[in-house]
This record gives sequence, C-alpha cells and structure tokens, in this order.
Amino acid sequence: MAKSTKAQILQHFSELLKDYDLDKITVTMLVSECEISRQTFYYHFNDIQALINWGIQQYTAGCLENVKNAKDINEATIIYLSAIEKNKFFLSKCLESSLSGYTTLLIRESICEYITFFGNKILGISSLEPTDSKFIVDFLANAVTGLILLSIYKEEEMDVKFISEKIEKIILGKITK
Repeated sequence: MAKSTKAQILQHFSELLKDYDLDKITVTMLVSECEISRQTFYYHFNDIQALINWGIQQYTAGCLENVKNAKDINEATIIYLSAIEKNKFFLSKCLESSLSGYTTLLIRESICEYITFFGNKILGISSLEPTDSKFIVDFLANAVTGLILLSIYKEEEMDVKFISEKIEKIILGKITK
C-alpha cells in the first residue's frame, strides 16, 4: 500500500507540474490535490525534494530491474530509453527547475549502473584495470546522458531503436566495421 500511495502522490505532483513550475509547488498544494493529510505526505516523504528524488529514481533507476532481465544490450537500451521517453515531461520539469544539476546527476548515475551491469555481463569490464573500466563507464554514461538531455531540451522524441543499435555497436566495438 505504501508504494501505491507514494506513486499516487507522485502522479498528483506530476499533474500539478502541468500548471505550476516545480519550484512553486508546495506541500499544501500537493496534499490538497491528493486529498490526503499532511501527515500522510510526511509519512512517505520528508519534503518535496524527497518526493522529486524518489520520482526521478522511479523514472530512471527504477527501470533498471527490467533492463537487467533483457536478453541483450540492445533490448536493455530500448527498455531504458523508452522509460526515459515515457517520463520525459516530469524529467524536463525537473531540469527546468533549481534541481537541474541534481536531476542530471541522477540520470547519469542510473546510466552508470546500467552500463556497469551490462559491461560486466557482456564485456567483462570488471576484469579490466579499475581505472580503465571506470573510464569506459564514465565515458559512455556521459555520452548517453548527453543524448537524453539533448532530446529533452530540444523537445524531440528520441529514436530509441536507432540509439540502442548505435550504443550496442559502440559497446561491442562494431561501430567502425
């Protein structure tokens, strides 16, 4: 029930984002919209920042469990980027707010986790020198984060299949072949 209530609070928060800037939404507005008590809100979240943090994690890192069940890197990338695309409105509102840098870091962290998982599963990057595997993860995470941010800022739909095919080629070293 708790996760369901949290998800409902997040949904109402997302609805408020259609009419208000993220930085202007208050707990009072949110509990009124949700028709819950302040106590219920504070039972689930310490503050609006905690709600936003949970929301971003649900929309980024939250899809990582589905990604880990994918048959290959291409399918995993499609799952991951499709979740980002589906929740682009919320993420764009976070990026337009005072939380822009924080949102970018959370997106990047989830991508690092995704790349590390598949890098170890497919390429065995954990067997590399730690500085080499860290460089690979950081490089790819920054590139994918950049693609996501570009699509959000330009308000363009990501070509998820195209991007996933190219990422797979890069990771598997087939981009120049």
